[in-house]
Amino acid sequence: MRVTLVTLVALVAMVAAVAPVAPVAPVAPVTGRVAQLVADAGLRLFREAVGHRGATNVIFAPHGATMLLVALQVATAGRGHHQLQGAMGFSIDDPGLAAELRVLRRALVGPGHLLAVAEGLFVGRGLALTPGFVPRLARALGPRRVASVDFQRGEGARALLNAWVRGQTQGLIEGLLPPGAVGASTRLVVASAAYFRGGWMRPFPPAATRPRPFHRADGTRVTVPMMEQAAKFNHGDFETPGGVPYEVVEVPYAGGGVAMLLAVPLWRGVPIATLTRHLDAQLVTTWVTHMRLVPRVLVLPRFSLETTWDLRDPLKSLGVRAPFDPDAADFTPLTATEPLVLGQVLQKVKVEVTENGTQVAAGTAAVIYSRMAPLEILLDRPFLFLIRHNPTGTILFVGQVTEP
Repeated sequence: MRVTLVTLVALVAMVAAVAPVAPVAPVAPVTGRVAQLVADAGLRLFREAVGHRGATNVIFAPHGATMLLVALQVATAGRGHHQLQGAMGFSIDDPGLAAELRVLRRALVGPGHLLAVAEGLFVGRGLALTPGFVPRLARALGPRRVASVDFQRGEGARALLNAWVRGQTQGLIEGLLPPGAVGASTRLVVASAAYFRGGWMRPFPPAATRPRPFHRADGTRVTVPMMEQAAKFNHGDFETPGGVPYEVVEVPYAGGGVAMLLAVPLWRGVPIATLTRHLDAQLVTTWVTHMRLVPRVLVLPRFSLETTWDLRDPLKSLGVRAPFDPDAADFTPLTATEPLVLGQVLQKVKVEVTENGTQVAAGTAAVIYSRMAPLEILLDRPFLFLIRHNPTGTILFVGQVTEP
């Protein structure tokens, strides 16, 4: 018998009726194009970032990262602006794209949705923004909080920004900005926060959770709590371009608008990078299109992850170099009063997956400094998981588990 997802133990017939999926309100067709562009940009950055980190437990928020890069596109000119366009695969100046981004945002955070998104622009006192910058940003990303911050306060300013992120993520994301991240040379921080909490459409019975072996990629084993349920799941068998077989299963959240997709190689010992390196929006669409409802027993680790990302090197690997270079950075669309340079691009994400559902949150921030001051140098098998907004195809979160 073939081995199925994580440590799926058997194929079983369903004796209970499948819970009906709640109808999802239609979404304007334009979100399909822009959602794929946004997802591709975020997943491209995830592939690069996880390549720098290697095979380990991680979670990433591709949508939040891409929206931050959109804000940087609006704020930059010259080489940096073009490099951001190239890395992201689209330009904020493309006809109709800003309007489609606003439609996508409304689709994600409309009434009754479980996703909360907030954006903030924290401007250093005395920095005169270029007229029209904030309205142009709002045209692309929707309204956001604009606040004046005294970055001369150093740790006091950092505490204020971290408290904002903590409040927007229901206390899940603590300390997004590390000590020393902001100070006298800081001129602006662009930040975003996202929070999702969803119960499974069919919760895993707690009584079925028991210790089982999880097989690490190096061949060793660790015993972890494994949840189990018998149900009908959307499931598909696929193959990488290199001929490695893997399978994907969809686990829906209550309401049917959001689901977790789980992808795992059929063979033990296959590096999870075998799947990660091919991950893009079109592949996810292929999964969803070709899956069918089948009876299965799903055995999934109960897990929690927290990952802090420094995205400077991944962005540079994607060709975004000028905004980090004091001699090449051009932030004149943001302000003409002082030369600026991008210092840090940070993200912190936390997820908790239990028998009842999932709680996940992310904070992302870009810290922009005056370039007249010296920059501070801040010295059973792995599987992928994605949390996807089904009506638009937006990839909200993506991660990999190498050991629960």
